Amino acid sequence: MPRQVDHDARRQEVSLIAAKLIAQVGVERVTVRELARAAGYSTAIVSHYFADKRQLLLFTYQAAAQSAQERVDAVLGRSPDDLEGCLTALLPLDEERRREWQVWFAFWGMAIGDAEFAAEQRRRMAGSRRMLVRVLRAMSASGKLPPNGDFDPDLAARQFLTLINGLAVQVGFDPDDWPAERQMLMLKRTIAQTLSTP
Repeated sequence: MPRQVDHDARRQEVSLIAAKLIAQVGVERVTVRELARAAGYSTAIVSHYFADKRQLLLFTYQAAAQSAQERVDAVLGRSPDDLEGCLTALLPLDEERRREWQVWFAFWGMAIGDAEFAAEQRRRMAGSRRMLVRVLRAMSASGKLPPNGDFDPDLAARQFLTLINGLAVQVGFDPDDWPAERQMLMLKRTIAQTLSTP
């Protein structure tokens, strides 16, 4: 009797290997042949799960985004108003998270000239912004924000996302200059400044 193959698990496995290759050599140098060799599969098997490199990169991007979302969901499942925990879950604090960001950077480069990829990026960023707005409103409801009638949660969410993206770019190119401790210091300082602004 033929062995049953978990197709979803195999797609995830291939995308994880693709993410590692992208982080090592960049998206331009990742080919289906190289990916198959690294995974220990034939190119036919890889091609069975992904029609082409474009589809593979989209899936790999979505898998990396899902991993980050699961970290955020775990934080918010414990405390829906944990802004610092939520933002910390998005920072490139370790090798796995830096690899996720490298995949996203590769995806962003492709999104510049690809309408479908650009739409996916806009959708993800809008979702992240809405999530942060919900967290900020939960903080307000629980009394964790000082009273401020002029406070704009959408603008604050945009500021926090700008910080996270900017930090990730700098960590991506100079991780030694941005250890986890420095990233957290910048995050805490920005949160304090943003939430205390009258």
